[in-house]
Amino acid sequence: MFGGFALQYEEKEIVLDRNITSKATQLLQILLLGTKTEGIAKSSLMDALYGREEVENKNASLNNTIFRLRKQLMSVGIPGDKSIIIKGGVCRWNPEILTEVDALKFKELLEQAKTVEDRAKRMDILLEACRLYSGEFLPNMLGEDWAAVKNVEYQKRYAASLEAVCRWLMEEKRYEEILQLSTTAAEIYPLENWALWQIDSLIAMSRYREAMSIYEKTTRLFFDELGLSPSQEMLKRSRIMGERISQSAGVIDDIKQRLRERERIPGAYYCTFPSFVDIYHIISRMMERNGMSVYIMLCTLRNTKDQEMEEQREKDVSIYLQESIMTVLRRGDFYTRYNQTQYLVMLPGISQENCVKVSSRIDNAFGRRVRKSDYRVDYYIASVAEMGQDMDNQVRRFQNSENMWQDAESV
Repeated sequence: MFGGFALQYEEKEIVLDRNITSKATQLLQILLLGTKTEGIAKSSLMDALYGREEVENKNASLNNTIFRLRKQLMSVGIPGDKSIIIKGGVCRWNPEILTEVDALKFKELLEQAKTVEDRAKRMDILLEACRLYSGEFLPNMLGEDWAAVKNVEYQKRYAASLEAVCRWLMEEKRYEEILQLSTTAAEIYPLENWALWQIDSLIAMSRYREAMSIYEKTTRLFFDELGLSPSQEMLKRSRIMGERISQSAGVIDDIKQRLRERERIPGAYYCTFPSFVDIYHIISRMMERNGMSVYIMLCTLRNTKDQEMEEQREKDVSIYLQESIMTVLRRGDFYTRYNQTQYLVMLPGISQENCVKVSSRIDNAFGRRVRKSDYRVDYYIASVAEMGQDMDNQVRRFQNSENMWQDAESV
């Protein structure tokens, strides 16, 4: 039940129902999770399966579901008429039909660990439990209350156990095992802090380049998904890696490799927002010396029908805008995503009049990807020189397809 739902019977994988979220499948899952108990009251099963639904006769619906499940079990060779026992209003899986459930095994190991006093033996048991956790508990069932509650419970217990195991493995200098365990955890929960254990284990093994790669990937993910800058713990590890890399042999070759652009991508250069800020500061300093003209453009995606976009649709349209910006701008231009519907563009060596042409090109490229009747892009612009001088805090705005200039008070 971790990472999905799969059944094996007599060493063969079986499929009971093509609909993996059907009531019969849910009933089987609930019964299998209760194999070590005295059973589950039919009233509790009705609440779990039909609690939020308007069902006229929940008892009859449950009986029909039990009937369907028995037929499905019999179709794959499991004695369905004997597998589910109903007695005194309590429903249970027949304990004579032995079952093995990863989620139950996980809980059993955690409970067993509590009874062991020897730390090494206790950690070995927790390590076995953590290796069982191959993914979220029944991810396809998270719309069901009973499954969502258990999912949260398993996640919390997994996180606490893995944290304890990693601390112990670090003391034991078993760094490769920490890397394997934390890599699995980071794949399941990419927005948690498991990357810290990945980095720490790699640093301990002097694999600094791999550690730096994970650092860059993780910080980029956190910014793109949550708009968050690297945490203090992440920055601390970045400094450690920087020092170790600078002290290692072949540092010049390493620097050359890291400075080299990995692939020659046409169009504007994309960078994260913190990197964009750094580039802005550098460009501002360069302008003091060479007087170069540089403009900042804010591109804002709008729904022309004044309706809130669905989250997935908003992401898709935002990607179309990003593609339009990248393809029409020059390789010497820079851009970043400020948030889901806004992009910032830096245009070095350009005049105010040519900014109009830039917005027109973006509009045309964007219009080839989405219907203009549904979405539009608003443009705000200010020269870096004006922003640096903090003139009258105004920006200029391109508003329609003809890109007529209008003064607009900066917010």
